[in-house]
Amino acid sequence: MSVLEQTYMPAELDAELVAALESDATDHGERFYLDVAGESRVALPSSLTSMLRQAVQAMSEGLAVTIRPQTRQLSTTQVAELLGVTRPTVVKLLESGAIPYTKIGTHRRVDLPDALRYRDSRREAQFQFIADTAVDDEQPREELLEEMRATRAKVAQQRKAARA
Repeated sequence: MSVLEQTYMPAELDAELVAALESDATDHGERFYLDVAGESRVALPSSLTSMLRQAVQAMSEGLAVTIRPQTRQLSTTQVAELLGVTRPTVVKLLESGAIPYTKIGTHRRVDLPDALRYRDSRREAQFQFIADTAVDDEQPREELLEEMRATRAKVAQQRKAARA
């Protein structure tokens, strides 16, 4: 089996599967298992359970899901795509020390976890800034942050759909 990018179209999903993967119980240590040839059971790691939950949620909302294998070392172009910025912006971030990198000859390489950590911290800073400058004092801060995350996810899905 080769490891290639694959897009899965929404299909009828088993209601029991959707309910199980969307339940809050999985956030509190409930394990999911894979039956292997009906003879043994293998516990799924939490990262795989999380991925399945996201895929099932998206497909239950009628969205297609793409799984794309990613190398652990990224070029500046790949980091730019991941962050949604230009390659020269990534080079500036690297040179300023905002994202750690290594240089192989004249090529800069960034470890995927470092790029993801930067992306997540940048998003949190954006959410925090918006929350801090929000006018509606009656809405709880955590609720506002959750709404912003949901809106950002929806906009990202719309952008991906428009590119496809």
